[in-house]
Amino acid sequence: MRSTDRDGWRVRREELPVSELLYVLWGRRGLVLCAVGLLVLAVLLFSLLRGPDYAAEAVVGITPQQQAAGGGEQEVFAEEVLGAVATRELLQQAARRAGWGDRVEEFRRRLDPEPSVTQDGRAVLRVRFRGDTPREAASGANAYAGLFVERVNELGKDRLAGGSLAAGAELLSAAAPGEAYLSYHPVLYLLLAVVVGVVLGGAAALLLDTRGNRWRDARDAEMTLRAPVLGVIPDHSALEREE
Repeated sequence: MRSTDRDGWRVRREELPVSELLYVLWGRRGLVLCAVGLLVLAVLLFSLLRGPDYAAEAVVGITPQQQAAGGGEQEVFAEEVLGAVATRELLQQAARRAGWGDRVEEFRRRLDPEPSVTQDGRAVLRVRFRGDTPREAASGANAYAGLFVERVNELGKDRLAGGSLAAGAELLSAAAPGEAYLSYHPVLYLLLAVVVGVVLGGAAALLLDTRGNRWRDARDAEMTLRAPVLGVIPDHSALEREE
């Protein structure tokens, strides 16, 4: 059966209701399952190669010598302090203190220092670090936070005698291995892979279904013509040509 109208042009389907959409997806279920399977396999391989990923956080309090007026100014001040203190030398020292040796670039990729303001309006620096174990994550966060505090206090000490930074810092909370958490959740990524696979496979199924120039059965004809099909005449043209 060819899905053509009186002028010989293929009839294009309009927007499909949910029941007909499910019918199309079920007819192309192999394609949808293939898309889901490929994405799930990719997530599983990525999880095996990446391994466990824990994150730990240390919090540093930053105190300006001249108090800022509001929370917005406190956050800007914290960003300025981070920009003045977060040098390449500080990163190298933190990597060595945490036991990373000369792997400074890998240490930097796992590090995430974020200036912010607490609810009581105090400027802080939240130092997050990702490690393969809870102990490694806590060690990296504490190493950087401790050196950051030392450097801020060195630059802000005795400013009149040549100090370059009008601020002080203290470690408010150190990272503990027992408080480290998984920053990568394979189950969530697997669920996301299933959803994305269904969407991509469904889109491909609808595209193939609307671009096809033949009806597969009476149901396809009813969906296209928007009318009940009373009978079906088989198309034997291909058999006749073979004879």
